[in-house]
Amino acid sequence: AYKLTGSEKGRKAAILAADQLCTRFQEKGEFFQAWGALGAADNYRYIIDCLLNVPLLYWASEQTGDPRYAQAATAHAQQAARYIVREDASTYHTYYIDVNTGEPRFGNTHQGYSDTSCWSRGQAWGIYGFLLSYIYTGDETMIALSKRLANYFLNRLPEDYVCHWDLALVGTDALRDSSSAAI
Repeated sequence: AYKLTGSEKGRKAAILAADQLCTRFQEKGEFFQAWGALGAADNYRYIIDCLLNVPLLYWASEQTGDPRYAQAATAHAQQAARYIVREDASTYHTYYIDVNTGEPRFGNTHQGYSDTSCWSRGQAWGIYGFLLSYIYTGDETMIALSKRLANYFLNRLPEDYVCHWDLALVGTDALRDSSSAAI
């Protein structure tokens, strides 16, 4: 509302939303825990979806002059770049971090076909999310990563360009995901 109309009420609401999101930031591991009880060892993980939340934090830093929002956003994006993206540029849906040390544990899926496959909507969010981080930070590694993820995605599209719900299911009659294609 603030960006569209200049509403001060909208600005305050957005900053409150950024403050709320920051309560989910885990110092050990430097990521936003998407769901579950904060700090729970069995749920100490982040999801690729959270990349779409970080622009709010970059904006909050711009609006308030408080760098902590952007610092948390950048830390999360860098953490996702390090661990949620596989060597072949496919992505895990979720990645677990050790609750005691903050060290990486393992990736898996909550939405995809299997822990070794690539959920198409998560891949699309990775493409868009790393691009958004680049727009706010100018970090060239983020745009390069977005391009790598995009190439992986595009190379797995069927002839009609509407991807399957998981990119490992190319060539099957699996359901399609037009939302992923739109992203």
